[in-house]
Amino acid sequence: MNGFERRTEKKKESIRRAAMELFQIRGFDKVSIGDIAREAHVSHMTIYNHFGSKEELIRDIIKKLSTDLNIKTQEIMDSDKPFLEKVQLLISNRTYLALMFQGEIIKAIAKDYPALKPFLDEMREKYMPLTDKFIEEGKKSKYINPELSNRSIRYFLQAYRSGLFSDKEVLENIKIDEKLAHDIIYLSFYGIIEKQE
Repeated sequence: MNGFERRTEKKKESIRRAAMELFQIRGFDKVSIGDIAREAHVSHMTIYNHFGSKEELIRDIIKKLSTDLNIKTQEIMDSDKPFLEKVQLLISNRTYLALMFQGEIIKAIAKDYPALKPFLDEMREKYMPLTDKFIEEGKKSKYINPELSNRSIRYFLQAYRSGLFSDKEVLENIKIDEKLAHDIIYLSFYGIIEKQE
């Protein structure tokens, strides 16, 4: 990377940081390009030149955060930790990301920004084998019912995550209540029915 490329990347990172701070406080919809430009100490045109539009900037931020989260997810899944500890770490990581933007990322994804769709489809495709490997580990360690198909488990986890991470009150309470977090993990694996001998 030459000097010009380094300066360009530094400027883009400054814009991303400013946008993320504003998005965390006000949400995606209530922040304008002008707000971001003032916070980053750049012109409107600088933002348009680097990102094209506010939607593209949001896409860029979500892509970077998702990529970082997926790297961390892979590290957790590949670790030697016990299965349930891995599950707790995965939920903690995703809860942190959802809390960071008070559910704004989930809303942005739900709005189905055209610029996000190819990236999200690619991420799902890329991490499906990793998810299946994790499910198989859960089945072998007797935490996941081996009679359930991996596909049905993936759909369940997707619905579970969407519901959990779209409710700000739930996220805030999970963050401060360790027992609640534990109970939600338990429910996701065992449901509400007490096993009978």
